[in-house]
Amino acid sequence: MKFLSKTGMVAVSAASLLMLTGCVSSNATATDPSAAAGDPIIFGVVMAETGFMSPFDTPALNTMKMTVADINAAGGIDGSPIELKIIDTGSDLKRYAPAAEEVVAAGAKVVIVTCDYDVASPAALVAESNSLLNIAPCIGDPIYGPQGGLKLGFSMGNGTPGESSIMAEFAFDKGWKNAVFLTDTSIKYTQNQCAIAQKRFTQLGGTVVGTYNYVQGDKIAETVSQISAGTAPDVIFNCGYAAGGAQVAKDIRDGGIRTPIVSGFGMDGTYWLAAVPTLADYYVVTYSSVAGDDPDPRVNALSAAYATAYGAAPSVGSFITGTSTIDAIIAAHKAAGSWDGPALAKAFLAFSNTDLVVGPTTFTNDLHINVERPQRVLQVIDGKLVFQEERAPQKVVFVD
Repeated sequence: MKFLSKTGMVAVSAASLLMLTGCVSSNATATDPSAAAGDPIIFGVVMAETGFMSPFDTPALNTMKMTVADINAAGGIDGSPIELKIIDTGSDLKRYAPAAEEVVAAGAKVVIVTCDYDVASPAALVAESNSLLNIAPCIGDPIYGPQGGLKLGFSMGNGTPGESSIMAEFAFDKGWKNAVFLTDTSIKYTQNQCAIAQKRFTQLGGTVVGTYNYVQGDKIAETVSQISAGTAPDVIFNCGYAAGGAQVAKDIRDGGIRTPIVSGFGMDGTYWLAAVPTLADYYVVTYSSVAGDDPDPRVNALSAAYATAYGAAPSVGSFITGTSTIDAIIAAHKAAGSWDGPALAKAFLAFSNTDLVVGPTTFTNDLHINVERPQRVLQVIDGKLVFQEERAPQKVVFVD
């Protein structure tokens, strides 16, 4: 994608649309050999096109394909096309390290990994051991970087501390002072999400009237009964991800609780809303709105181009991170003048409020992820996620 300014329109080449009429399958490559004649520059992609991570990975992967097609149609990088060597891990944790080893052996210059730290870390560590830049489109955990031993690891995602702080601030500003927190303990992301939101909520003066845990796939009818029997909450924080988070929302409403519910990126997307057809008063803090009502015209243009290419709008707002991942890699390569991993990492560390479609992007020696970006608050209305407001965190807090 070529974005000239916040008010500019996106230009999608005919080559992009021809290429994108189908999906690239496991162990496949995506390139446009007709436009650039040099030897391909391989970007290894170790992500999930199937399995539980696919709703989050696939939209970002699709916009990576779109962006690469445009770059290749314009002549590639110094006359060489970018080739995405994509391995579908099926969301199987055991497949990530071998898949990373495969793309490294194929000559990958960088390794792009899946959108959750717990799942992606085996692949990232393989890249790190080979001195390759490793980048995640939408990991939110600040441990992705130096804290996790990844000196060459960066995420284009919105950091969980910022997302969770916004969740708490949005709820408190709504006048909701008593809260219940429901935490899916199956992954670290959702554990940290609720821990941070709870910490920020109490800092603001809110009161926690209940905390409950569940595991992806659990039904929580008993928990709903306990909530109903206790102090009535003004808001419920559902720190989960679909499809399990959708079951939780259904159980809450089926149990007669009509309290507003606030979630983060894990519950983005309309693909799960059919499970709770009358759901209302549900809010999601996420990257962007895919419905054409986002405040950034670039996002709306990219969403429209995506729908043209794939026959439907993106399923989640993090689709914008795919384009920004490729744009950031290209910018870093231009600054570094090579594909050397440490040199690319040094170029990433020079990003300071760099204007990308995902939002202003800054990296530091301590944080290889962005925690202060503005995010969108969406509301479920008539089975759709509708833009309500754009918010940056007033104060970012971190998990203890």
